[in-house]
Amino acid sequence: MANLERPVHNRRYPKKLKLRAVRDYRNHRLPTKEILLKYDIRGLFQLRNWVILYNNGKEPVRKRVRKMGRKVSYDEKIEIVKWVLKHNHDYKQAAQKFDITYSRAYAWTQKYEQANDWTALKDRRGKTRGRQPADREEQLLKEIRDLKAKLREREVQIAFSKKLIEISNREVKRPNDIKRFKK
Repeated sequence: MANLERPVHNRRYPKKLKLRAVRDYRNHRLPTKEILLKYDIRGLFQLRNWVILYNNGKEPVRKRVRKMGRKVSYDEKIEIVKWVLKHNHDYKQAAQKFDITYSRAYAWTQKYEQANDWTALKDRRGKTRGRQPADREEQLLKEIRDLKAKLREREVQIAFSKKLIEISNREVKRPNDIKRFKK
């Protein structure tokens, strides 16, 4: 019954244990089941994956997930884009030189080239609120959005009050009762 229960966490095996288990498996020193018992490996599938990695010239180690990229300032972005443009759009070299990803170098360069303005590289996330409309048309659109929002809020309030009256009237047994609310 103990083998049927699922473990809470994945097992992690030290690199040395993996290598010893693979060598025992490849040299046929021990039968497969004995290797699993000796090294306390959960399953044959795990051992075979290690053997495949070992046979392909790779050590059976756990894959590392890349962490989030480092923070890059606005001035640094400008410097990176200038370097990329100067070096004939060599994003790979820029990624290595500035310790960023290829995709970030590419994206920043594309943003600059499309807008042809360095302010396109600024991080504007969460900063759009409170900005004043630039021209008359934008002002009117903002006013329309605000009025629609107020109208929607009023409709919700009216619907809520009607529902409240309906719920409170359910408790009244006689129509002429004093408790009854007027609509």
